[in-house]
Amino acid sequence: MVVIGRGRLGGRVARAVSAQLVGGREHSLEVVRAAEVIVIAVPDPAIESVAERIAPVLDASHVVLHCAGSRGRDVLASCAARGASTGVMHPLVAIASEESVLADRTFVIDGDARAIDAASRIARACEARVMIAPLHGAAYHAAAALVANGSTALAAVGVSILERLGATREDAERAVAGLLASVAQNVASVGVPRALTGPIARGDAGTVGRHREALAEIDREALAAYDGVAPAVLDVASRAGLDPKARRAIRRALSGRSSASPAGSRRAPRRR
Repeated sequence: MVVIGRGRLGGRVARAVSAQLVGGREHSLEVVRAAEVIVIAVPDPAIESVAERIAPVLDASHVVLHCAGSRGRDVLASCAARGASTGVMHPLVAIASEESVLADRTFVIDGDARAIDAASRIARACEARVMIAPLHGAAYHAAAALVANGSTALAAVGVSILERLGATREDAERAVAGLLASVAQNVASVGVPRALTGPIARGDAGTVGRHREALAEIDREALAAYDGVAPAVLDVASRAGLDPKARRAIRRALSGRSSASPAGSRRAPRRR
């Protein structure tokens, strides 16, 4: 097996499966020819050109996989035209370094039978879960980016607020990391929308109003982030059974019109 691409993901996968790791721009076609499985782990815009470069040495004995969640199998058309099996193997992981954990994460896989088999073997070598589904593309990748990058951006806002209140950066980052880990555990154990907690989930418009007042004094950009995310939180709370009266009160609090919590603004019992 050969992995093309010396980035964080390429290095991580190559180590897990003891594959030869080569650069995306400079690699020997003889190395590619000799490998049964070729994993293309280069930036998304370069996948098609790398595929076209290696295609002339491929035949039906080869399997070619790429790792981009935003692209489908079509970018490997030049390899498929030579008879190679093709597929997509996207680790649904935020890989910030080569030490990022792949174990117990999910590899989303699609392709023909041999490609799916090869990608599944790689995922198992990484101790990851396998999801076989034709999901790859812009919408799938947007969902991944929204969760991974959105949560990181919100973590940065939270860390900044804690620092302004007197915490050290190290303590703030550790605290926020623990909070994020608890959210992930809740999503894994009870799912959504039940994993949602906090004042919006409880229908506590008064606390939401006080949140906004405090953030307005500390950091207007943090307030903008709060107001940007809160409608999505409110939507999840509504799906979890939030009382319509409480929902209206929270909308008023988010608009700045009222911070008072109305009587009876409690979440309705969840339906079983």
